[in-house]
Amino acid sequence: MTIEVVREIKDVEAQAEKIVSGAKAEADVIVRKAREGAQKLVEESEKEARKEAEASKKQIFQQAEKEIEAIRAETEKELERIRKVSQGRIEEAAELIISRVVRKDANI
Repeated sequence: MTIEVVREIKDVEAQAEKIVSGAKAEADVIVRKAREGAQKLVEESEKEARKEAEASKKQIFQQAEKEIEAIRAETEKELERIRKVSQGRIEEAAELIISRVVRKDANI
């Protein structure tokens, strides 16, 4: 009976070893799948972050372009105003010079 008990103990130990080995293998598979899943989530998050960054960048550039156009339009208006004022002053100066020349000629 003692030999049978020893055999049963060894059989139970062998079964326990198989169970432990199987559990380790299953745990390794679960850990590997979890790592793969985490890596996939990281990659998707990075991809989404790049996509959002590009969209923000595009929006910022569009806004900057609008502001540049507004500044250009305002600058062009101011330039035109300066041209008109300058033209008027040039005409006034020309008339003044002509009137002085005419006066000098009249005095001769």
